[in-house]
Amino acid sequence: MVTQIEESPFKQTRIRPYGERGFLLDGFGGGERGCIEQALRCDPPEALEDCVWGADNCLVVFVRPVEAPILRVWLEGLQGAPASMAEAARRIEVPVIYDGADLKAVAQQVGLTESEVVAIHSAPEYRVRMMGFTPGFPYLDGLDKRLHIERKASPRNRIEPGAVAIGGCHAGIYSVASPCGWHLLGRTELPLFRPEKAMVTDCDARDIFTLAAGDTVKFIPS
Repeated sequence: MVTQIEESPFKQTRIRPYGERGFLLDGFGGGERGCIEQALRCDPPEALEDCVWGADNCLVVFVRPVEAPILRVWLEGLQGAPASMAEAARRIEVPVIYDGADLKAVAQQVGLTESEVVAIHSAPEYRVRMMGFTPGFPYLDGLDKRLHIERKASPRNRIEPGAVAIGGCHAGIYSVASPCGWHLLGRTELPLFRPEKAMVTDCDARDIFTLAAGDTVKFIPS
């Protein structure tokens, strides 16, 4: 097993060993992350078991121990098409009813009207940076800086699935009933997590989770 950092054919992406069957990719530059996201989804390296995206890295796990050069060769095959692969991300429209419990307070805090907050929040095309902290919850990049506000000092004990919220520099959608420290702007009826699908033979992760790292999300006021 390789124990040192392996050079990647991408200019900035690094390959680090992570246990006997895994590697951690980080240091992405330019369109490298988007390219790797789509390639792992559409044309993964042989014997890949799973991949888990973090805020600034990706853990890839294989079904058996492999050497880092195998991953490096796979990355070499991605050169020349990073832009086109990054553009291949799925685009999901999320209908939102903007009646959140914190909409008025957020508008007052940032010095805007409620309508302006809705317009600003629904204007961008967001990108799913990573999934967590509950099954199906997306951390969304692309929130307008005018809506960057600290998370709530006193989190709610429970909110229902479908809550559309903002916290810090991210937007998000709560996929299950859970505590919530973000500011609620609205709600969607689009299910993000369908655990019952996991019982179906030959189900795919897409059958269980609506979103994945690398997807593009567009909020549609309704």
